[in-house]
Amino acid sequence: MYNLKILKSLNVLYVDDDIETCNSMKATLQYYFHEVYTTNNGYEALDIYRDCNCHVLLVDYDMPGMNGYEFLKAIREENSLIPAAIISSYDDKDKLFNAIKLELVDYLIKPYQYFELKELFKNIIHWMERKSLLEFSLSDTVVYSFATKQLISNNNNTDLTSSECKILEHLIKNKGRLVPYQTLIDLNGEESTQKSLVSQIYKIKNKIGSDIIKNVKNEGYILKT
Repeated sequence: MYNLKILKSLNVLYVDDDIETCNSMKATLQYYFHEVYTTNNGYEALDIYRDCNCHVLLVDYDMPGMNGYEFLKAIREENSLIPAAIISSYDDKDKLFNAIKLELVDYLIKPYQYFELKELFKNIIHWMERKSLLEFSLSDTVVYSFATKQLISNNNNTDLTSSECKILEHLIKNKGRLVPYQTLIDLNGEESTQKSLVSQIYKIKNKIGSDIIKNVKNEGYILKT
């Protein structure tokens, strides 16, 4: 599946210390992605990543303070799955060697052609497919689409609320591991409570049609597939 329209459901973070390049790239990325976040330094990029719902990272290597490699190394300590690419002005073998350790989708050298950027986008989609970041099988008959935020079963699409999506996606990300009640409650803001969480979990399980979300008394929930 290489339909670039998939990207319209995803948010991208672009980091480049060159303000003019950053603004130009933002205009291009807005054509392909749903939400585009940009910044000119790695430290602020970390804050954006942690505060916003970022699905793709595009990062310049050479930046003052925290460079692209250091930024992505910090990200990889938190998230080994998010697709990331370095876009650099320099073809440096040492930098390329360091980049290998970051499990990148690609390493794009400036100046690049427009078709090369589109090829990078295709590679991002392929990466996400291989890592089950676009769809996740909840059972033999039900698939969750990260792109459309729906449950798909026998060509029938079931919508989830924003709160239900946040809970289900966090459980999927931590499948097979216990997720504490409070972690799931915090996903939906200060007004969320354990009572509302229980109600949301009940609705999610009904929509899935399977009891794959298990409650561990006084602890939290586990997604078992």
